Amino acid sequence: MSRFDHIGDAPPVAPVDQRGPATRGCEDFLADGDRHLRRGRFEAALRAYGKALEEDRTRTEPWLGQVRALIEMAQPGEALTWIEQASRVVGESPRLLALWAIAAARAGHLDDAIAWSDRAMRQGMDDADVWLARAEVLYLNRQARLAPTVLDKAHERAPGAETARRCGEVALAAADLPTARGWLERAVRAAPDDPLVALRFGVYWHAAGFVERARTELDRALALEPTLAPARLARDSLDNLNFFGRLRARLRRTFHGT
Repeated sequence: MSRFDHIGDAPPVAPVDQRGPATRGCEDFLADGDRHLRRGRFEAALRAYGKALEEDRTRTEPWLGQVRALIEMAQPGEALTWIEQASRVVGESPRLLALWAIAAARAGHLDDAIAWSDRAMRQGMDDADVWLARAEVLYLNRQARLAPTVLDKAHERAPGAETARRCGEVALAAADLPTARGWLERAVRAAPDDPLVALRFGVYWHAAGFVERARTELDRALALEPTLAPARLARDSLDNLNFFGRLRARLRRTFHGT
């Protein structure tokens, strides 16, 4: 069964609570979804966004949230299905088109991804999300030399720690470690106590082969937010490194400096 089979052609009518109005509505569920998504609790995010859509399927934000969660869960095919459904209900928007580009790229449809990214940029040149999506598509399309400039454009549209962190995440996912480190250093200067920045720095140090530095950053992320699930998973993976994993880390350090 598809995740949106329960969403009919018209918004469902909420049951009447004779004790008074419902205490939670679309905005509450949307906020829950955003919080879960940001913290890496993707199944919980999907449930919250689904509840938001049950309340009001004409809102764009819960559709976008569902798509983002599915992409993060490595389900680009289902994300594309949700995007097509969303476009029929709420129409196209630059951010929806940008997510369309990312999902298509992760599904291996690189020509389609470029086309959707072009379309997003024509409609939303001032949106940082559109530029972040463009950078990811470029990385996946083996045009990495162009991506750092595009990340600069994203940060120009929305300066601050969160955009810097997201730029670092895009570069890190593409194994562009020098670019990732630059953005993450900028993010930590702007928000030194952000657990998500510490998490990403921990992932960066692990990718670069510096296991102890990775452990330090992941411990810091968990100290700042003990329920941060991705940090706990990453920390556990460090504890489970075997001899060959430590050897590979040592070799990576050779190439990235000490």
